[in-house]
Amino acid sequence: MTTGPNPPNMAPPCEPPSQQKVIVHTAYPLWRKQALLTMARAKELQDQGNEVTLTYCNSKAGTCAANYAGSPIACWICRNRVKSTAAALGIQAIPLETGTEAGPSNLPPSMSEKKKLAEGVQSGITSTFRTFIRDSNASRVISRIKRRYFCTSSRLLQSLKNLALKKKPDRIEVFNGRHACSRLALITAESLQIPFNTLEGTTRQKPIIFRGHTPHDRIAIQKRMMQHAADPQVADSYYRQRRQPKNNKFARKHALDFAPPRAEHFQRKASIFLSSQDEFESLGKAWVSPFLNYAPIVYKACLQNPETLFCIRFHPNQADISSDVITPFQKTAALPNTCVYYPTDNANTYTLIEWSDLVITFGSTVTVEACWMQKPVIQLGPSFFDQLDVSYNPTTCQEFLELLTKDLPPKDRQNAARVANFEEYDFDPFRYVEFNGKTMVAKDLKIARPWSSQLARTTDDLFCNAIKSWTGFWSKRKRDAA
Repeated sequence: MTTGPNPPNMAPPCEPPSQQKVIVHTAYPLWRKQALLTMARAKELQDQGNEVTLTYCNSKAGTCAANYAGSPIACWICRNRVKSTAAALGIQAIPLETGTEAGPSNLPPSMSEKKKLAEGVQSGITSTFRTFIRDSNASRVISRIKRRYFCTSSRLLQSLKNLALKKKPDRIEVFNGRHACSRLALITAESLQIPFNTLEGTTRQKPIIFRGHTPHDRIAIQKRMMQHAADPQVADSYYRQRRQPKNNKFARKHALDFAPPRAEHFQRKASIFLSSQDEFESLGKAWVSPFLNYAPIVYKACLQNPETLFCIRFHPNQADISSDVITPFQKTAALPNTCVYYPTDNANTYTLIEWSDLVITFGSTVTVEACWMQKPVIQLGPSFFDQLDVSYNPTTCQEFLELLTKDLPPKDRQNAARVANFEEYDFDPFRYVEFNGKTMVAKDLKIARPWSSQLARTTDDLFCNAIKSWTGFWSKRKRDAA
């Protein structure tokens, strides 16, 4: 693990001893970054003397997070991309069958494992179609895709468990572990009590390894954050960069001349920053929030505090959600002490933070940004910052409303500085991956079929966007009819 200029007072985690048996599951061969990190990791493990087995889906017309259309052509490209790359790298690649040739399982999936796999299917569906679970369940097309995705993943799980029983690996590694495509590797590891690692890319486009947990395990991630030094210079630089359009895609939509509303008739000014509800829904049961239904919570807060002027800032990412997130806020927008900025508005987030006496978030990065700017923050629901003592974290709506009646001091900024150090400098160097100034690229390694894989991915994106638009259209028709 590589850390910043003021590294934590600890020894970096060591790689396990060489000459271990490691299964590296190739969960997303059609996606560039995911394929690169998986292949580079497998090659590096083999160079270290480990016995590496690369597994991949051998489906002829399967449905997965990279092929929701179930295209046989995409499946052919996917299979051959793994086989060609593995052959060039000298890595053993074993296909996982998804048809009758998969054979009976010595360890058929339990009901608990099926639920975890179904959660992984829903995670992919929610992320791709930007549709709340209730709306995706109401769509016949999406429901059919979900069934096909679950069927493909179930058979892959069966095949991987059979192989793991035979190979008896010391460890299983996979990219991310959230969607069913990759979660099946973690289910296998848990079922057979095999240690696992997950791979990811950082926000700075560097490889990172999470040993024994996933990138969305917020408790483990925050423990890793807390191992970093609270360097004020690193933090000041990081949070200043966050405000620059070239470093933050959402800041590109901020108007530099944005002016918050006048507040001379109010005793206090508060900003409420919403988050993309679908992102939290896609993270699974561990991220279930008592505050996920934003509109009634915000309405009650504004209604009960008429002496406070509330600026409500939708997240720009909510503009792409197919489900209706605007209509529920009509009552709130009509209140005399509210000003609502919708997803496509160019309200400047950082100007709003500076203007505010109190900042309220639903778990976004604004939580630590506002803490660093020495503003008191109330954070509603689980997040990657809820264990860092950078905010006040009520567990019920009543606790939240009670906090609004108090004069809250800002929290200490030290842990916000640790977050900055983590984001800037924490990564795990890969021998076959380098940063070219924009993104991570292969070094002394070639991933086969880059153009055909990109074409397959683009084609599936068009398919998914068409379904997303159709779902959004009919959702709007139903709302208008009601």
